[in-house]
Amino acid sequence: GETIGGFVFMPNRVMPWYQLVCVYVIIACFTFSVALEVFSQGLTMILPFAGLELMALGVVLYVSAWRGGVKEVASVAGNTITSEVGYDYPKKCYELKRDWAKVVLDAPRINWYPSRLLLRSHGKQVEIGLF
Repeated sequence: GETIGGFVFMPNRVMPWYQLVCVYVIIACFTFSVALEVFSQGLTMILPFAGLELMALGVVLYVSAWRGGVKEVASVAGNTITSEVGYDYPKKCYELKRDWAKVVLDAPRINWYPSRLLLRSHGKQVEIGLF
């Protein structure tokens, strides 16, 4: 049927990928320059630890940037509400009947937990905006 409307949900990214790489290179240059200065003073174990630190930082930045690329598309077409989640293409697709659907804001049981936005219909529920 005809699509009535839709929403695209994406996480809030801090910066684009190329800027993340530039920041990483600047941090790596600074870290290795300090490590080489300390190494030249006779503390040889600084280089392996500096390398491990930069490797861990690189992994964390990569995973963070990769997770920031997820998209969720919620649309209404005819009598069906569709929620598709994925990166370049939908990996998961949920369909609910529009007639009985309701949007519910699920308050957390513990104050510092995030609330959840749920779409419910006929005993099925889908969380919208997981991120």
